[in-house]
Order: sequence, then C-alpha cells, then structure tokens
Amino acid sequence: MQEVRDARQRVKRALLAATAVVAFAATAGGYVFAQTPTYVDALKPGAAVKLYSAPDTKSSSVDADAKSLPLPIAGASQKGFYPVKIGQTTYWADGMAVKIVRNVQARCSQSAGVQAAGTLGAAANRCGN
Repeated sequence: MQEVRDARQRVKRALLAATAVVAFAATAGGYVFAQTPTYVDALKPGAAVKLYSAPDTKSSSVDADAKSLPLPIAGASQKGFYPVKIGQTTYWADGMAVKIVRNVQARCSQSAGVQAAGTLGAAANRCGN
C-alpha cells in the first residue's frame, strides 16, 4: 500500500513540475528583449567624461571630450565602473558620473495595445498577453 502512495506522490510532483515549466514558458515567451550595444555618455550634453586606468577613482585619469562620446561598453562592469575602449587602451568610466544608454526593444507577436497610467506595468515597449 505504501508503494502505491509513493507512486502517486511522484506522479503528482512530476505533473506539478511539468505545469510549472509550461506556465513559465507561456508567460516568458512574450517578454523577449533584444539588447543592442550599451553606451556610456556624459550626464550633460557637451560635457567631458572622466575615464580612469583602473576601476577606481584613485587611479590616473583622462578626459573623453564630447566629440568622442558616446563610448561603447567593452565588457562587464566592476565595482560600479564600466570598461570602454579607446584605440587599444581600456579605460573605466564611473557609473555614478555617466549616463548609461541601453537601447532595449521588446520583440513580441502581440502588442500590448492601449494602456492607461493606472495599468500595472504600463509602457510603450511591452508585449500583450
């Protein structure tokens, strides 16, 4: 009798796991985002960005003028600093002193349609259910 109960519990757990996987796939399928390269830009238009030789503010620094901005991020951030490349040299931009530009667009088969400000998760860049 105990074996029958154990078998029923295993079947219930397997069905629950399968249901969870299907539910996750159904909800996550509409929220696929296409990430384009991320850039570092000055907080104010025309301002220079201070770049450091290491991911800290104590290392030597140079200024990237407004003509060379925005700079593409060349890797993962460390300690709140973003790596950027100028020529063959890697510099680090302080994340608190720059604006990070991310061009993220939703790709979905069904648009969210018209939304009001009171709609939970309301945004122009959102997929429908």
